[in-house]
Amino acid sequence: MKETLIIRLGQSVNDPIHWLISNVNETIASGRIDNSLVLEELAEKAQSREVIALFPASKVQLKTVVLPTKYNRKLESALPFMLEEELACELDDVLISIGEPCMLGEKHALQVAVCQRAWFENWLDILKTAELPPTRALPDALLLPQFDDADVTVTALENNWLFRLDAWRIAEVETSWINEFTATLDAQSLAHLSDLEFEYDNAVKKLEHYDLPLAIFAKQIVTQPFNMLQGAFQVKKQSKGVWPVWQVPAIAAGVALMFGLVLKAVTAYQLEQKVAVAKAETIEAYQQAFPGSKVRPNLIRRQIQSKLSQVSSGGETGFLFLLHHLTPVFKDVEGFTPETLRFDSKRGELRLRASAKDFQSFNVVKQRLERSALQVEQGSLSNSGNLVVGEIKIKAGS
Repeated sequence: MKETLIIRLGQSVNDPIHWLISNVNETIASGRIDNSLVLEELAEKAQSREVIALFPASKVQLKTVVLPTKYNRKLESALPFMLEEELACELDDVLISIGEPCMLGEKHALQVAVCQRAWFENWLDILKTAELPPTRALPDALLLPQFDDADVTVTALENNWLFRLDAWRIAEVETSWINEFTATLDAQSLAHLSDLEFEYDNAVKKLEHYDLPLAIFAKQIVTQPFNMLQGAFQVKKQSKGVWPVWQVPAIAAGVALMFGLVLKAVTAYQLEQKVAVAKAETIEAYQQAFPGSKVRPNLIRRQIQSKLSQVSSGGETGFLFLLHHLTPVFKDVEGFTPETLRFDSKRGELRLRASAKDFQSFNVVKQRLERSALQVEQGSLSNSGNLVVGEIKIKAGS
């Protein structure tokens, strides 16, 4: 059976707060904290448990409102005005929670609970801040059991007495006023659920029901349907079945899938951009290598293969052989950048026009190529801005 954490709040945020963990049939743990400032101490105890908030009966009035007709939802908007004469404050300042429709004699009626709205909202905010959002909220004394042989049920909590006077009437009385209050009971039979005493002739001690007040309340939770969390305060129902178990993994998987698709789309776009740039560079290089040749973008690959087959037909004196030795030089000599590349198949000569950061770079390139057994003829070099521009002719060694 699912465990619950019951938190009985005080009249003010500075009052002691009682708590109890229960599975209805058994009390698992209980305790008391000084005030609302240390409510976060209970956050760990609330994990995987339903949180139920109990409000003191002295702050929640239970009333039975006589209706002009059988109850229906349309009457809810008129309830505040039906209660207006009984309230000592403005209508906007009260929270009205609806209970069960009932009959008062032959008249239709409705059970309602009334409390100060700002006070109620403040407690909910405090509980939320402490990571203790409740799924149910109700007045404590409404959870006192009723007995066939007693009209009234009473127990003690702190220095106060809690009374359930009938199915929908409760009260909280300070010990100093207990005798004056019991005098108003008109000798009704009273079921006494506390080991504390007060003078009342028609009291029946229910020794078999003696327990901690919150433990008594916990046993009545499943039989009491009322909940003050209504309307704007209503808690959304969680999905049943296996969905709560798989909800987090499913959301994580969905987010991962979404990011995966976005990443693939971005990657595809980037690749398309790179292909377009590479294609443009290929066309430009082709035109530089083979001046005067007509370029067909859709057939550029086939054109290059055709040209390569032509220039490479000369064996070691071919274009590919020279390019094979030249390519590593471009990578190794920093700042050495080819501008035009032309191959004279009749002479077996590759003419390279390039720019570099200084004259020394051209010397380094020449020495590197000569170490590869190539014939290198360096043309004139000239300054062009911050760069040095010149031409190199390369042939296979004899």
